[in-house]
Amino acid sequence: MNATTIDSISTIGRRGQIATTIVAGLSAMMMTLDATVVNIALEAIGTEFSATLSQLQWVVNGYTLAFAALLLSAGSLSDRLGRRGTFLIGMVVFTISSAVCSFAPSAEWLIAARIVQGLGGALVMGTGLALIAGAYEGDGPKKRQTAIGVFTGLGAAAAALGPLVGGALVDTGGWRLIFLINIPIGILIIIGALTLVKRQPLTAGGRLDLAGAALAVLVLFSLNYGLLTGSSESWQRGDVIATLVAAGVLLVVFLILEAKLGAHAMLDLSLFRIPTFSGAIILSFAARLTSFGLFPFLILWLTGVLGHTPLEVGLILLVLSAAMLVVAPFSGMFTRWVPVRVLCFLGMAVIGAGLIWASALIDPESGWTAILPGLILIGIGSGIVMPHMMGLAVAVAPAERAGMASGMSNSFFPIGTALGVAVYGAIMTATIGARITDPDAAAAVAAGRIDELAASLTAGAEFAATARDAFVSGLGTTLLIAGIASLVSAVAALILIRARDVLDTREHVES
Repeated sequence: MNATTIDSISTIGRRGQIATTIVAGLSAMMMTLDATVVNIALEAIGTEFSATLSQLQWVVNGYTLAFAALLLSAGSLSDRLGRRGTFLIGMVVFTISSAVCSFAPSAEWLIAARIVQGLGGALVMGTGLALIAGAYEGDGPKKRQTAIGVFTGLGAAAAALGPLVGGALVDTGGWRLIFLINIPIGILIIIGALTLVKRQPLTAGGRLDLAGAALAVLVLFSLNYGLLTGSSESWQRGDVIATLVAAGVLLVVFLILEAKLGAHAMLDLSLFRIPTFSGAIILSFAARLTSFGLFPFLILWLTGVLGHTPLEVGLILLVLSAAMLVVAPFSGMFTRWVPVRVLCFLGMAVIGAGLIWASALIDPESGWTAILPGLILIGIGSGIVMPHMMGLAVAVAPAERAGMASGMSNSFFPIGTALGVAVYGAIMTATIGARITDPDAAAAVAAGRIDELAASLTAGAEFAATARDAFVSGLGTTLLIAGIASLVSAVAALILIRARDVLDTREHVES
């Protein structure tokens, strides 16, 4: 143990370590909750602002894309600004933008505030684990892993309970309350970070890849704009064609730049030469593509078509979360007897089976119980695969690239969510538009405002029946495609994940 480490331990102390763990853990819970509760509020937001499906997708994806684009650079920024400083900047940005969200006078204001909120969230989540690692530096791996377990456990609990919490908040005080609640919690975390979390020594970081970060933002937002605008307006529009072409060109430029920068890049492309790492990234992407990317449309069906309250929706989705939480602890134990690649295959295959089952049983006359078996299967599959995804990406990376490997795996979670929201939204819009020819009416139906629109029409009951049929048809197609994508990723996991790539923590690696 060197002098710097001894000084770090004596400066931080046991109380400082606990305080750092609590502050970082609360921030993880807050960021994760914010990414999940907004889905429950979409129908209420759409009703207040008469928002289109495209605008509701931007409410979700504005946050998700900004979060994903900045997450990889957050670690490099903390090298220069300090971990605590970067964390505090992120929390201040997140808290202020939450206030703007809560008082947004229009959908456009809400979308803009959500984008800024995502940038703040990326800085917080990108430095939270680093703060914990620094606080426990030189203090033995057991204590550090326990603290990291608290951090990830609080985040996982927030993801599981997010729909229920969101439903309770929206039912109690409307959709604005889901953002208002962030303000006192954010202030509390900021005060805790200022008073209880000690400054940590600056690390000698490498070159900051500003060009790569800027290109990543442009690629993600150009692709999202093209997909959302094309599906809601017209694929022949000049701006849609231009942004989709630009996204492709910018992606090529980004990959060339990252390859040239090598060790200084924000995205180390050489890691993709390791098959298991590629498999882990595919799993990270597919897991969110087939879950969080699908949730906005499933929730709009539950609220806008079936008429359930937000709290009821939260309770319904708790079935999925409960299944996942019950199975997840056992999945880790099964690695003693079953190879990780087989568990990952089984997990994604079970998710795929659940989605396809739900797509086959959903119809305009059915209630949510028709898809209950599918929801349970999705939860079981998620519980099998989720515990292994992060560990795989880090385990196969060289020690000096472990942080980047973790960041890359984390970044593909929100990218999967964002692409799912965009692509599934395009499928929903196309399916509904084929059955309801009036563009304004089709847009309202896609956004889940069926009863509101039917009440304004003479033949309201007949229209409502047609609208529900169109929405359910689109959702059924979306569930089927998501199920197929899940099965494809299951096969990819079986092919790509190899025991000889993995640095097994039980020290019996195949070389």
